[in-house]
Amino acid sequence: MNPRVETDCWPTAEQELLLRAALLRGEAALAAWEKWRSNVDPDRLDAASYRLLPQLYKNLQAHGVREPLVDKLKGVYRLTWYKNQIAFRRLAALLRSLHDLGIDTLVLKGVPLVLLYYRDYGLRPMADFDVLVQTKDALPAFRFLSSSGWTAVSPESFRETDLSVRHGVNLRDPAGQQFDLHWHLLPECCRPEADRDLWKNAVPLTIDQVPTHTLNSTDHLLHVCAHGVRWDPVPPFRWIADAMAIMNRSISEIEWERLLAQAETRGLIYPLKEALSYLRETFDAPVPAEVLRHMREIPTSDTERIEHRYRTQNYQNKLLGRLPLLWFNYLRSAGAGGSRYKLIGFMNYLQRFWGVDHLWQAVLYAALKSVRGIWRTLAWRGSRWMKNPAARR
Repeated sequence: MNPRVETDCWPTAEQELLLRAALLRGEAALAAWEKWRSNVDPDRLDAASYRLLPQLYKNLQAHGVREPLVDKLKGVYRLTWYKNQIAFRRLAALLRSLHDLGIDTLVLKGVPLVLLYYRDYGLRPMADFDVLVQTKDALPAFRFLSSSGWTAVSPESFRETDLSVRHGVNLRDPAGQQFDLHWHLLPECCRPEADRDLWKNAVPLTIDQVPTHTLNSTDHLLHVCAHGVRWDPVPPFRWIADAMAIMNRSISEIEWERLLAQAETRGLIYPLKEALSYLRETFDAPVPAEVLRHMREIPTSDTERIEHRYRTQNYQNKLLGRLPLLWFNYLRSAGAGGSRYKLIGFMNYLQRFWGVDHLWQAVLYAALKSVRGIWRTLAWRGSRWMKNPAARR
């Protein structure tokens, strides 16, 4: 087994204890629970760990654990159940309106995971709705949402040029509810035909009596792993719980050959290999050994390995910040031809990504971003040096 690359996207030792207490069974779960609660102050949890508390409560309840802290966890579970009930009704109303406009929808992430795999409204907190539409419907969907009071969270407003270089837009309504409108499943895969096969193999889903679609179990597992094995300011390690829920509930429905083919087509073999290996080794996930062996035999390029390592580290503290990620996305896009034209093509890509009118503006913007990144990196390293007396000797 190839060693897993240790980067910033993986759970810490304490977070892994929480996951084991929430996901495992028997003595292994109870031992992890005892060690976790003795090392962690539950009132000062990070946001990512807090998301796991409803599932921790349910697992402890199933194991007959009775103590005051479990009663507090029950309160988090009940609050999640209540919020999700309201959220599902709101989403159903939005889907109905989109359907009335002739827009097909495919619901992603939290909502289908709750309905199909967790099957309990209280187990998985959700911060937003994630809805995929076909690229041709993205502008009409955005216009409808804008007219209904939703605004882009990012400083940049939604532009038609975004359709070829971004995978979605994050929106918020006056009440603070967030809606992620997607026209591609993944930010790495924004080619026009990238999601055609996903739509073709989608499965029906009903939300509060409103029919829609979602990914099948195989594609769900790929999405969860690809989305989870990357760095994020709020560590996305609940992908581990999501992946385990998918496999535990629908292992017989997962088409492993399709999973590998989809990952290879999208250049995602490396993160999928690390994700499935980790799940099998740490949580005894039912991943067939021959699948892992087959993944190790699939060749990956140096570019894929470099990209994966960069995506899984805190790139905000890197000299070039997010620019290398945009470079990797550009290389994946259609028309990234010969090396002679790649730099010019990349600047055109940045021009569309940043929504500037002229190529020289993209060049200037990239230079400013680089200077800003260098300054931020030097400040970050300086603060670490000041906090480490041994380094100053």
